[in-house]
Amino acid sequence: MTTQRSQAVAALLATMLIWGTSAVFMRTTALTLTPENALALRYVLLVLILVPGLLLTGGWRISRQHWPRLALTAAGMFGSSWFTIQGFARVAAGLGTVISMVEPIIIALLFWAVLREPLSPRIWLGLMVSLTGAAVLFWPDITASAANPVDALGILFLLAAPTCWAIYTIGAKPLLAHYSGFTVTAWSMLLAAPLILLMASRPYAELVSTTSARTWAELFYLAAFNSLLGAVLWNFGTRHLPGAVVGSFLYLLPVIAVAAGYLILAEPVTGWLVAGGVIMLAGVAIAQSTPRRSDA
Repeated sequence: MTTQRSQAVAALLATMLIWGTSAVFMRTTALTLTPENALALRYVLLVLILVPGLLLTGGWRISRQHWPRLALTAAGMFGSSWFTIQGFARVAAGLGTVISMVEPIIIALLFWAVLREPLSPRIWLGLMVSLTGAAVLFWPDITASAANPVDALGILFLLAAPTCWAIYTIGAKPLLAHYSGFTVTAWSMLLAAPLILLMASRPYAELVSTTSARTWAELFYLAAFNSLLGAVLWNFGTRHLPGAVVGSFLYLLPVIAVAAGYLILAEPVTGWLVAGGVIMLAGVAIAQSTPRRSDA
């Protein structure tokens, strides 16, 4: 039992390392190839991986009644992928990851608006704290004292990405009672792939021949490790550890992303970034916390 728990912890730590560093490679591939071309080539690799995976696991069989909901998950997957790569093309990897950490609050708000799931006072409090953290994070930009202002459109894209992921989550939730997580994710990506592949701004023959080996390695990392291996390791960890313990690992993401951005891309780590990020994460932690029985 102890060995299994240790393996689960190691799996989650590896997942955070993969996901945290992926922000850097999303930014570098987007800046090297343009966001549309980077996303298109990544999906080429994903299609080559996912199709055999579905055939080997039998996940290619989908009931006719579930196709409309899969179309919804595909729309969410497309929006999440497109807005994320566009956001990281405009915003530093570390800062972008801090912004995207408000995803649980956005998902809760969307579930409240669409599915009428009630919001606890803790979620509202967490939202207010996160907004305060955002004000601290962007205070130099608000006061026009920043030497290099953050791209407002990039921030908007990075907030739109988790909103689209929430749409994916809403669509996927009932499907997971019938299919594996890999099947739902794979079909969502494959259904989103045609539109993403059509958005490439250069011929694929030219893209393939001119893309450097380093960029191909980064794209493969994003496709195989970030999209697939990370999900497998995450599912293993969640299967063997309590939900509260699993959720706590997510707070390592911005730390790893900020460190990776600093080490690989020489992105600055300012006091505003640290203070605002800590407050925002505190807001997310409050929103995700479970009230004690005496508080109910």
